[in-house]
Amino acid sequence: MNLWLDFAITVLTGLTIAIPLIFKLIEYVKKLIKEKNWNSLLNMIMDYMATAEKKFSDGATRKEWVMAMVEASSKNINYDVDMKIISSLIDNLCDMTKVINNEVKNCR
Repeated sequence: MNLWLDFAITVLTGLTIAIPLIFKLIEYVKKLIKEKNWNSLLNMIMDYMATAEKKFSDGATRKEWVMAMVEASSKNINYDVDMKIISSLIDNLCDMTKVINNEVKNCR
């Protein structure tokens, strides 16, 4: 009886240690998958922005179209996207391109 009790305690101790480690591993793998897809998402956003630049003259319409395309594309590939972050990213990319374009004009 003592042998079985020692065995059960050993197994329960092992499970107590292993279960949190497994959850952390799952979180880590999910994070890696998301980070791996981030570059693809950024490239997709920049492609949509370039297309919107040609299609629409109004900045708000461009952003609205890009946001809709990103949301639709992310749903198609089952990728969870925080649209507030995407909105901020689009604004920052637009600000960056304005600065770069202004510097290029001044160099000419």
